[in-house]
Amino acid sequence: MSDRENILSALREKPLKVYQIMRRANVANEEACQTLLLKMRDDGLVKFDIHKGLWQISGTAARGPTST
Repeated sequence: MSDRENILSALREKPLKVYQIMRRANVANEEACQTLLLKMRDDGLVKFDIHKGLWQISGTAARGPTST
């Protein structure tokens, strides 16, 4: 699985901080993890709660892909 898929998998259970995501998703570099999280936020896959410092899956990503 890619780092992006590993991060989404790690966030499926509950919102996490960056270090917790790095451990669960097996991402070694903090800067790479944060960069990927920011790109995923721009794509609407995850969101960041600035008050709690936690990343979580956004509502659209939690539903998964839609089929037509």
